[in-house]
Amino acid sequence: MTKPLLWLAVGLTLIAAGWLWVAPRVFRAEWQILAGEPRVIGDSLDPFVYAGGEAVRPVVGSATVRLSADGSAGTVRLSIESAEPAPPLTLRDGSVVGRSWGLVSSVDESAEVWLDALVHGSTGLGERRLPETMAQVAGRSRFDLTVDRDRRLAGLSGFWAVADAVRQDDGSIRQQGLVFSPLLREKTGFSDPDRLELTLLLYEDGPGGNVLVHLMFSNVTVERAPAASKDNGAR
Repeated sequence: MTKPLLWLAVGLTLIAAGWLWVAPRVFRAEWQILAGEPRVIGDSLDPFVYAGGEAVRPVVGSATVRLSADGSAGTVRLSIESAEPAPPLTLRDGSVVGRSWGLVSSVDESAEVWLDALVHGSTGLGERRLPETMAQVAGRSRFDLTVDRDRRLAGLSGFWAVADAVRQDDGSIRQQGLVFSPLLREKTGFSDPDRLELTLLLYEDGPGGNVLVHLMFSNVTVERAPAASKDNGAR
């Protein structure tokens, strides 16, 4: 064998060995969740608007959650747009204004993910100022925000959940006419186990602090889920 052919054979062998080494480590999405019909929740005064109304504003967009079976790896992607003459999208502190936003979080060892867990309220997970609900998947991770496909903010603290819906069609959180309040002694009973919603909260200084963005997607489809989660009622 000539020297050039020998080196070619060696190179091909190394490439093949490299693929064998990488292949077992390629990320496989056992969770795939799609969401649409987004709404921006809140205004500069109130990030939760429990009574609903004009401060729960429909926008255009979609979201995708792709995770490994145990939630240790994956991505959360959201995109929303607000076309004129509707108001632009803005962080609640007014620091970022734009017509289109892209939000991406890489879920890795720095993130925390919970499966089939109660979140919000007095559970110690999520947002204490929202009612307790059962989440199929929930996580705490960092998000990068792209505004109008140009400007970019990195490392925003976020909490997201695909959980039993707590918002009604009018954007309110209520049960039998009672509007939710974090001052209520009993914070359960406000969720609907027959519907899912995807919620994202971005914070200035971590969960429980100043809310920069509150998004809710009301049309959620779990396209793929691990077998154990299907047995537990993944929808």
